[in-house]
Amino acid sequence: MRMAKRMAHDSVTVEQHAAQEAETSNPYFLEGADRVMRVLDSFTAETPELRLTDLSERLGIPKPQVMRIASTLEQGNYLERDPETKRYRLGVRLLTLGMVVQQSLSLTAVAQPFVQQLADATRETIGLFVPDRLGPVCIDVRHSSMGLRVFAHPGRRMPWNAGASGKVVLAFLPEAERERVLQTASLRRFNHRTITEPGQLRDLLEQIRSAGYHVAVEDLDEGALGIGAPIFDHHGHIAGAVSLSAPISRAPESDRPRLIELVTACCGDISRRLGYLAGQSASVADE
Repeated sequence: MRMAKRMAHDSVTVEQHAAQEAETSNPYFLEGADRVMRVLDSFTAETPELRLTDLSERLGIPKPQVMRIASTLEQGNYLERDPETKRYRLGVRLLTLGMVVQQSLSLTAVAQPFVQQLADATRETIGLFVPDRLGPVCIDVRHSSMGLRVFAHPGRRMPWNAGASGKVVLAFLPEAERERVLQTASLRRFNHRTITEPGQLRDLLEQIRSAGYHVAVEDLDEGALGIGAPIFDHHGHIAGAVSLSAPISRAPESDRPRLIELVTACCGDISRRLGYLAGQSASVADE
C-alpha cells in the first residue's frame, strides 16, 4: 500500500513537471483546462472511484478547487458521484465520447478510399460525419481544388436542421433518439430557408428515409448546395454520413441526379465494407 501511494505521488510529480513545461513552452496553454484533464486522468482501472480528498492529494490541488472542477464535470455528466460513499467515478458522457472516437477511427479507415474516389470524381468538397448526441461531427474532409468552393472543417459539429449531413443522420437515428432531438434541440435559423419548426422537419425526415438521400439547397450557407446520404453498419444502424458540398452554380438541377448517384454509391460501398448487407432494412434502427 505504501509503495502504491509513493508511486502515485511520483506520478503526480511528473505530471506537475510536465504541466509546468507545457505552460512555459506553449503560449496557448490553459492551466484551468489542464487541471480538468488531470482530474479525469486520475481515474484508472485500478482506481475507478475516488474521493474528493484523494483527488486533491493525487493532483496537489487545493480541495476547494478540486470540488469546483468535480462539480462542474458532474453537472455535465463527465463525472458521477455516489450519494452514499461520496466517491466520484467517470460519467456516461465520456462513454458516449469514447464510442464516437472508436467509431470514427474505424469508419475513417474504411471510408477513406471511397471518400477520396468521390472527391476525385466530382472535384467538390466531400465530408465524412459521425453521429453525436449534440449533432453530427465532421471527422474527415476532402476539399475541392476549384477556386470557388465550399469549406468544411474536421471537428465541426453540424446543426440537425440545416445542411445535408445533419438531417440525413437525424432521419436514420432510432425513433426515440430522433424524437428527443426534435423535442429538445434548439433548431437555429440560418436564413429564411432553414426549417425551424419540428413538425415540418419531422415530415422532411420521413421523405429522406424514403429517398435514401437528401439535397439541401441554401438552408445553411447562401449559394451552397449539399447532397448527403447515410452510412450503415453491420447491424443496419446509422454509422455516419457522407455529404458533397458545392456552389449552386456548379450543381444545376440537370446535374444533380449524377451527383446523387455518386454520393449514394459511395455510402453504399462504405456500408458494405462495414458489414451492411445489400437490401437489409435500415428500419432496423427503429426496432
